[in-house]
Amino acid sequence: MRNSFKALFILLPLLAIGQTTKNRTFTHSVQLQEQPETVWNAITDFSTFSMWDSNVVDIRCAEELAVGGQCKVIVGSGQIYDVEILELVPNKTYTVRYRLKTGNVYIQRSLEAANALTLTEKVWYTGISKRNFESFKGADYNSTLATRLQDFKKYLEEDLAVKQ
Repeated sequence: MRNSFKALFILLPLLAIGQTTKNRTFTHSVQLQEQPETVWNAITDFSTFSMWDSNVVDIRCAEELAVGGQCKVIVGSGQIYDVEILELVPNKTYTVRYRLKTGNVYIQRSLEAANALTLTEKVWYTGISKRNFESFKGADYNSTLATRLQDFKKYLEEDLAVKQ
């Protein structure tokens, strides 16, 4: 019986840690009518994100889009986050990492031109609890992600078309 309590004493903290570091992934895609180059330029022009991502106030990057590049993202709440570009395959995909106090949030945007041009955004987090993620990104992130991609599509179809 005493060994059972010792085992339980060891296992409970491990289970709690496992719950806070569990990966959680959200994925959403949208089909687009624009040329791949136009879409790629739009998803890599960080200066225009506030036009289609309602949570972004401003993004400041020191250099051009490159692996290891660093950016500062200012969100609607006024918080400033450090973002690093982790992966870049020109005209195909890139992945960025938001560094939080207790973990990381990753965003990967990918273009695929099979039958129709499809933009897929995948978001996941590590090292933080679901509650911390929700305080950072909102409680219904599936809906937020779908709305963001629809707003991006609208931006391409309306706002960007007017500029060209």
